Amino acid sequence: MFYHKAGKFDSKAYEENREAKRLLTSEGRAHGILVFCGRDPVGWCQFGPKEELGRIDRKKGYAPALPDAWRVTCLFIAPGHRRSGLATYAVRESIKAMKKAGVKAVEAYPVEGERSATLLWSGTPKLFEDVGFSRRGALGKRSWIYALRLSGHSTRERESGSPCAAQRGRI
Repeated sequence: MFYHKAGKFDSKAYEENREAKRLLTSEGRAHGILVFCGRDPVGWCQFGPKEELGRIDRKKGYAPALPDAWRVTCLFIAPGHRRSGLATYAVRESIKAMKKAGVKAVEAYPVEGERSATLLWSGTPKLFEDVGFSRRGALGKRSWIYALRLSGHSTRERESGSPCAAQRGRI
């Protein structure tokens, strides 16, 4: 909910944040990919237009990389499933969903360096470079603005046989 909300954000207001996300979802103002291993949800990738995820506009150093770009703002893979390619898979599936929705460009804001997985909620530069994004500028000390034009962009499919799958839709 951090990038959805303007003003002060209380990460410990679990029920309030959960209810706010439910409301946004019911109104069609929350987009994302849910990642499952079998029947178990193990991650997500949140994306959406500027109007949904406007908090990034207030970050020091932010300047849009491409006009009308949607944003990838939150990426999570549960412990025990990390370093398995699921984050890359979630981003690729998100790109497919955005292309299907007619989106022409996407921005992402990965964090550089070795950090705790809990702090890598925005992904790493390598993750986004591996799916075709390019670095466009700095966003603070360790964050970057990455961008991808979707017209003509194709995503490589994950190898078959994976027990995990992504489910498109709103989160």
